[in-house]
Amino acid sequence: MDRRSFITSALAAGLGGPLLLDRLISTAHAAGTKVLRIGYAAPVQTLDPIKTVFGPDIISQGMMYARLMKANADESEVGPGLAESWTISDDGMTYVFKLRAGLKFSDGSPLTAEDVAFSYNRMRFQKDTAYAAPFQPLKTIEAVDPMTVKFGLDRKFPPFLKLCEIWNTGIVSKANVTALGDDQFGLTPTVTSGPFKFVEWKTGDRVTMARNENYYLPGLPKLDGIEFIFVSDVNTGVSMVQAGELDVSMGVPFGRMKELEGAGVTVVSEPSSATYDMLLNQSQPPFDNLAFRQAVSFGIDRQVINDTVTAGYGTAATSIFSPKLAFFDTSLKVIARDVEKAKALLAQSGVADASFTLLTNAGTTDEDKTAVLIQAQLAEVGITVTVSSVDPGQVWTQLVAGDYQAQLNWWYNETTDPDNAVRWCVWGAGDNKSYYTRYNNDEVNKLIDEGAGEQDEAKRAAIYAKIQQICVDEVAQVALYHPSWTSARSKAVTGLTFDLGSQYAAIDSADLTEG
Repeated sequence: MDRRSFITSALAAGLGGPLLLDRLISTAHAAGTKVLRIGYAAPVQTLDPIKTVFGPDIISQGMMYARLMKANADESEVGPGLAESWTISDDGMTYVFKLRAGLKFSDGSPLTAEDVAFSYNRMRFQKDTAYAAPFQPLKTIEAVDPMTVKFGLDRKFPPFLKLCEIWNTGIVSKANVTALGDDQFGLTPTVTSGPFKFVEWKTGDRVTMARNENYYLPGLPKLDGIEFIFVSDVNTGVSMVQAGELDVSMGVPFGRMKELEGAGVTVVSEPSSATYDMLLNQSQPPFDNLAFRQAVSFGIDRQVINDTVTAGYGTAATSIFSPKLAFFDTSLKVIARDVEKAKALLAQSGVADASFTLLTNAGTTDEDKTAVLIQAQLAEVGITVTVSSVDPGQVWTQLVAGDYQAQLNWWYNETTDPDNAVRWCVWGAGDNKSYYTRYNNDEVNKLIDEGAGEQDEAKRAAIYAKIQQICVDEVAQVALYHPSWTSARSKAVTGLTFDLGSQYAAIDSADLTEG
């Protein structure tokens, strides 16, 4: 999922951190320093973990805020993070976490249960929180003592433990947020809990971070700092790695992966939980019409798009779910393109003006290819597609506002449990309106709640299979393909893994070697 959020505040470029010494790391790879420079094709919008669902925000915040739990790379297991142990009540409705002894924030101040409770209460209950949807069963959070936090749920909810490691549960300093206020904290979070601390954010350019000397894991992080840099075109990012101006360029076009294997860089393809799709705004014509949506779905050749665009680094989609998620329905098949059926559905829809505008993110090669294929394929059905390539920030603004007809986009799941996946992409009762498509099916909404609380694995699988089938039949989204995460890296980069849930979860162990 490109979990994106947009804040409309005017942002002053070059807001700086507190120490001059920290500023020196912005001259990356200066003598004696190891600063990892990561390029990403969209700019950071906020540094407050509860205010965003935007890809670059999530990645950068994951480096600055530690969580109660820590996941392995494939998200199959979670283990101790800031919490050293936990207990779950027999009825499954009370979770008690015991914090590690001696925890500190980046400024050396104590990190206590009060900060954990404050962070979770902001995320779950604050009016402008961006992603409380997965935490609906969570009703109370309290600090029992300085080392103990208790969470009260209103039902059994098996996904909860894994959710305690996703980015928006990052622990912030109550004192720092209170002193700065939300708006300023989102710009200059001068106190952090993760492996890196904030130094500077040059809006529209880069976020600079330095090693947190008070990080809770001894001897980590290995790096002196990170620069997370906006590079507007993914091909430019690749060239910058080749020229030694970046250490990592994220999102390498699939078609360039083979070419780059012998070009002095390391190309990496890593498993993802992502689905690349065409989002349809179902609150306005023509996509408020089911038959029209079905005509579009049958008019698109998912297999051709996958084979052409991903060059073998993806699989054609059969479901809104990624195959990496639990309860993915393996019985679903790729929808075969059927032009005659699409034409019949178009006629049945009664849509007089069979056309729509498709928004794409500027500077994204793979989206350009996908859009051209969709345009050509639907032209054979009798549907005219106008492609509009727009700045990624503007694309997001239009998506959230419902000011679009169709848009190429992607989303991922933070864990392997499907509950937060369905609450993100097809839960019409949620705050993000089914990933801003405005799809809303009462039966699906009910099934989502049933699936979250079901203890029996077979029954839970049946619930999620039904959700997936309904969403295919009603074209909740046009799922196109499931990609892998791709990147180009300097050969000096070691220990860097981009995990299933779109995080550099082990960023504290990453390093840069000489030469």
